[in-house]
Amino acid sequence: MDDRDQKLVVYVMQSIFSVIGTVGNSLVLYIYFRKKEKSTSSIFILALAAADFFTCLLIVPFNIITVSLDYKHGYDAVCRLYMFLITGGVPFATLIMVAIAFDRYFCICHPFLHVITIFRAKLIIFILFTFAGILGIMVALMYGINDTILDPSSQSNNSCFSNMSFPYEPVTCNSTSYKVNASSPEEGDSSNPYHGMCSPNYDIFNKDFVLLFSKIHAILYLLMFIFVVVLYSLIYREIHIRRARKAKRKRSSLYPSQSCAHEASMGETQMTLMHGPMSDGNTEEPTKNGHSSKRRKIGATLKEKQFYANIRTAAMLFIVTIVFLIAFLPALLMTQELIPYNIVIFYTYFVYNTANPVIYSFMNQSFRIELKNLYSKMCKGSWKH
Repeated sequence: MDDRDQKLVVYVMQSIFSVIGTVGNSLVLYIYFRKKEKSTSSIFILALAAADFFTCLLIVPFNIITVSLDYKHGYDAVCRLYMFLITGGVPFATLIMVAIAFDRYFCICHPFLHVITIFRAKLIIFILFTFAGILGIMVALMYGINDTILDPSSQSNNSCFSNMSFPYEPVTCNSTSYKVNASSPEEGDSSNPYHGMCSPNYDIFNKDFVLLFSKIHAILYLLMFIFVVVLYSLIYREIHIRRARKAKRKRSSLYPSQSCAHEASMGETQMTLMHGPMSDGNTEEPTKNGHSSKRRKIGATLKEKQFYANIRTAAMLFIVTIVFLIAFLPALLMTQELIPYNIVIFYTYFVYNTANPVIYSFMNQSFRIELKNLYSKMCKGSWKH
């Protein structure tokens, strides 16, 4: 498949992502926003859906135009806007993934600490949004329209120039690899096919700082991936321990040991000898105890239900995280030149922004019910008209 065919596949693929992702995430926003009782998980899901909706509605079409123009936007402002959007929106979704993992960890492993409340969840989202915006601004200032001579003698593996930050496509050349010759004083060679390309420049930051920032940016993604894997591993460990304890309690209640039964009967005999048989005046006490034990059982049952509800939510969000890792890993490895570059595989990372509503539909029963209700209302409304 030649470059033209690959780009055509990218246009079709991203157009599908854009349409499905915009519709799907708008439904997620509508359903979760209408919920009267919001939990921390629903707050984070709303933030994630908003980020995905924005990406599918604006960033993906902008990316299609950019690829079709071969990254020649023509203006520094447009080039930098593109870099700001694509390197600000993607880290925000990644940071939300980490926040969700922390939320599920504290909810399941330390439920009585109440570390992440509704207010704190909103504050966390605002802080992460600000941090992602700062990252986007930094990267945008490191890019611009290239007006320098591109030196054919300078080889740079598979890319026309060294990409400074993920997720930015390392543009491939047909036969010879080029990179920006920043030391060349000559400018304005419009005959060169790579003249006017949106690429790294060193007008604001020097080359050493830009390279250092690109490494820190890549390490940041790696650390976020590690945090998510570690937190979900701890969640799995906690669930495994609790299930083992529950199974042990069931076994002990079904098959009590003879020594325990003997101790219980001995205690009952001693109490009878000391105080005699219980009189009618004391019949109220066991009733109270019965009520209190019943309340304890009800409380324990509610806690059990809440725990398993948290597990189901964690399982759903864990699948969201796995899809995220699978979608982004090839692109991250390509930008670090650890695996060969392929434009079609590179841009499959946008599938993540489309997949979340599908995951919610399959794994969240209440979401499916709300979707059915919404569909019924729409059908009734159209039938009346």
